[in-house]
Amino acid sequence: MSWSASASGRVPEVLAELSRQFSYPLAEKPAGLTDDGERETVRLVAAMIAQCLGTFDPERFVRVAANGHIGFIDWEAKGGAHQQVSVTIT
Repeated sequence: MSWSASASGRVPEVLAELSRQFSYPLAEKPAGLTDDGERETVRLVAAMIAQCLGTFDPERFVRVAANGHIGFIDWEAKGGAHQQVSVTIT
């Protein structure tokens, strides 16, 4: 399973667009992500990005890209979970 979100523009515009995009993986199951650990990761990443952008001048132009993937050693039993997450704020 994987997710991604990206936006560029002034800080308030980016925050609004990312909020919209993060709503998709966080939608109620089964529409959103099905793994609770991955859902929590997306919540934490969204909050971290908002916190970081809160320190920027609101008129500043920024680019944000975030993505993640979860995999399992045993996919059927959902055992041995591992996640990869990347966040870039420019």
